[in-house]
Amino acid sequence: MTPDDVSRALFQHAPAGLFAMSTDGVIRAANDTFCDWTGSPQDDIVGRYFLSLLSRGSKLVFETRFMPLLQTRHPLNEMLLSLATRAGGTRDVLVSLVVDDSGADELIYAAVFDAGIRLKYERDLLDARRTAEAAVARVRIMQEAAAGLAPATTMAEFGSVLRVSAETATDATVSVIVAESDGRLELVSGSRPLAGSVDLADLLPVRECLENGRPVLCRSPADIAASFPTLAAGLDAEGVEALCLIPLTEDGAVSGAVACWFQRPRMLDANLLDLLAALATQAAPVLERIHLQRQIEHQSLHDALTGLPNRFAMQSRLEQLLAEAVLHDRTVALLFLDLDGFKAINDRFGHEAGDGVLRQVAERLTGIMRVGDLCSRFGGDEFVIACDGVDEESALEVSRRIWDAVCQPLHGVAHGSTVSASIGISVFRPGATQAATPDALIARADEAMLAAKRAGMGRDPLIRA
Repeated sequence: MTPDDVSRALFQHAPAGLFAMSTDGVIRAANDTFCDWTGSPQDDIVGRYFLSLLSRGSKLVFETRFMPLLQTRHPLNEMLLSLATRAGGTRDVLVSLVVDDSGADELIYAAVFDAGIRLKYERDLLDARRTAEAAVARVRIMQEAAAGLAPATTMAEFGSVLRVSAETATDATVSVIVAESDGRLELVSGSRPLAGSVDLADLLPVRECLENGRPVLCRSPADIAASFPTLAAGLDAEGVEALCLIPLTEDGAVSGAVACWFQRPRMLDANLLDLLAALATQAAPVLERIHLQRQIEHQSLHDALTGLPNRFAMQSRLEQLLAEAVLHDRTVALLFLDLDGFKAINDRFGHEAGDGVLRQVAERLTGIMRVGDLCSRFGGDEFVIACDGVDEESALEVSRRIWDAVCQPLHGVAHGSTVSASIGISVFRPGATQAATPDALIARADEAMLAAKRAGMGRDPLIRA
């Protein structure tokens, strides 16, 4: 094979597309590789304008950006263009051009390389970079959540940190919802849709998440309409087009949810769901700790037998009431109640029956109290009731209602038996009462109760102003 034969073979079968064209863009020669990439034979390629082989977008780019440079004899390297193939598809290529003016006619020589592998590599590299950035962002979100949750001591602090973390992760409106021990649901942070028309307990996505203990996902308005048809119109009116709820658990029991409300359809892919689940897992022990703190605080201020506030809670409440009474010039009444006949029932039926009597009396007292009044068990068979804004006459009326309630026949082991009450009252009136301390008010009411008990006055309480 002669050198000319080698040159021709190299031209025709080179791994890159090769062609020559005139300065006005007409192809004069093209190798087999270039023809194969376009899907057209040599006869169709030679004599055509190079522009006619490009996709619409590439034609515009070549005409406006590259042809002017060629007119200045400037070589062009690795232009990213798209060939339009005969089959109707496209092929991404990198084109390098150089102008040869050594002969009688100026020619432009072109080398064309398949850009598919390179573009795939660049896309893979970009995807890897995005994945790495997402991983870094996820770690940052988890670290910031951990740093915020660790010192949280209140439900408001807990909810705020968890909400901000979830909002950062999702770019959604987030609600943090906690189930209380009595079954009530509390929105501890954030806002929620349909707040003006649907109770939180009746918001179906929340109910489903809490009842099933599994994530609730709706990626589009169509998903919402299919899963929650009765709420679809309302959610749509508030701009909710996707939603995601992740349960919060304590010791395997569902204790709340993180609810994300999106203003546009979302893919809700596995990475996002894993991040939200990780936040929920990280938050769980903090929620358990806060619930335990609440329980301890409640126990320290409440009587274990009756559930009523105890002596310490009453003294704290009295301090508040007395301060407000001075500030707003209003009265405070304190009723000190001691059960009559309780010891006989305790001796006859036993301590368990006595405990039952105390619980019944506590229920009857709380049933007749006004909102804002505080009924406490002071110890043994003694109860203390604080009434805000109540004068002597009103306090006497309250005491009569208390006496009537206490004297009703008992249930349980002591069924049919009765107890009564000796009641003493003290009233604080700003400017008219000397001492304005909880201990002083309690002491005067206690003295009045003992005086009433000694006098055997039954229904008529004594007042020590």
